[in-house]
Amino acid sequence: MIAVPAPRALRGSARSGGALELRARRAEYRGVETTPGAAQDALLAELPALTAGPVTLDGVLGAVVDRLAPVGVVSGATARSLEERGRGGTSVGAPAGSGATRVRLRLCGEDLGELALAAGDGPPPRPDVVAAVAHHVAVVLGTEVLRRERAFDAAAAAAVRRLFEEGSRAGDVEEAALLLARVTADVFGTEFAAVHVTDGEGVIRAVDGVGVPEGVAELLQRCLVGRPAAESPVWRRAEREGGPVLSEDAARDPRRSGGFVELLGLRSYAAMPLLSAGGPVGMAVCGDVAPGRRWTARERELARQLALEGALVVDSARMRQAERARLAEVTELAHTDHLTGLPNRRALLEALEGACAGAEPAALLLVDLDGFKQVNDTLGHHAGDVLLQQVAARLRAVVPEPGLVARLGGDEFAVLLRGEPGRPVDAGAALAVAHRLERVVAEPVRVDGLDARVSASIGVAPVASGAAAVPGVLRAADEAMYRAKRAGGGSVPACG
Repeated sequence: MIAVPAPRALRGSARSGGALELRARRAEYRGVETTPGAAQDALLAELPALTAGPVTLDGVLGAVVDRLAPVGVVSGATARSLEERGRGGTSVGAPAGSGATRVRLRLCGEDLGELALAAGDGPPPRPDVVAAVAHHVAVVLGTEVLRRERAFDAAAAAAVRRLFEEGSRAGDVEEAALLLARVTADVFGTEFAAVHVTDGEGVIRAVDGVGVPEGVAELLQRCLVGRPAAESPVWRRAEREGGPVLSEDAARDPRRSGGFVELLGLRSYAAMPLLSAGGPVGMAVCGDVAPGRRWTARERELARQLALEGALVVDSARMRQAERARLAEVTELAHTDHLTGLPNRRALLEALEGACAGAEPAALLLVDLDGFKQVNDTLGHHAGDVLLQQVAARLRAVVPEPGLVARLGGDEFAVLLRGEPGRPVDAGAALAVAHRLERVVAEPVRVDGLDARVSASIGVAPVASGAAAVPGVLRAADEAMYRAKRAGGGSVPACG
């Protein structure tokens, strides 16, 4: 067996050029005595050693072309895995045309893909050479496919883990939806991602993007918010199939005018429905503007898995959001007077504790309505309720921010005046507010065609500092209020 090395000048030239370049450089090879048969024998001798060590698919195909192209047996070599069918695959030298020698790549009974040896201007490769090349290419291709699969599986596992870890902290459906869009875009390596969330009627209420230019993000908001999600053919298909929609050629798909695919200019995309126990609540879309994306079977399976896992994350976020809303409602009810809508005694005491712990001066005003019993006795309890509601509204309108107006119960109200930097609450400011409260309380309230009138006795006390100061502040304001009542009404400071 003759093993003749190819001249160094030819190394690599076959990888970038076709038959014309090879013929132009053939003169450099004439000084080496070899034949197509000898070159093929040399290749058979080289292949075992070549594939015994770490080598890439490009390296094996390059060795085949370097050895056989100068003698016209081949002009190029291309290997494609099953997932690369319809795409370029890995190619060295001239592309495989209609006259190429094609052979299935199999390893341990498993079909891996195809090898194509582009025809040269000499005799075709011998069957034993084709078989040997196919075997060694299959070995390398199988190794590369396994490596890619392992890398993809690791990335997929990391994506699912990230979805759950970060999803457990998602505070609402919008945050969970945006997380699913980010994770999907990252694991699939797409250029853009966007998400929309719907309300209970299926109308889009929020839109957000990942890696989307600011101008396009604003356009998405304008074009999509307020529109029914069911207008989108992609939405309807995802809802019908109950899973993700993956497109390799968006130009062929029906799509919504002004939707994600059109506004982002996507040529391929993965649309992930945001599922919950009550049905779809939105959609995450990631995709590329460059053509040629082919979704592999493993990617399609991962998309389905992410959609299922995303459903759990979205539902958990929805439940947390609902629970927070319920707790907020319960808390508000526990701190709100049901008749007037004002904060109640509990809310006042918590606010007073905060004022006592603060550095800014504050004041507490206790307001008792004089004559309220007579209104109840003469006009009835309905009239009394209306009067209390009107008085509450008037007090709230008079008290400046960040002051607090509360109903303590019956016909007794409280006002906490809180200062701000540059706007302290001193004794003079507190008495000025108290006099305004007197005036608005004294204005008649119209109930069932009759005027109901009350007046106010108001006690004013400064808020002392210290965690234990609350009882003392309440006592001082209460004593001042009763002094005002004994004096016939009006406002009395605690010191007075």
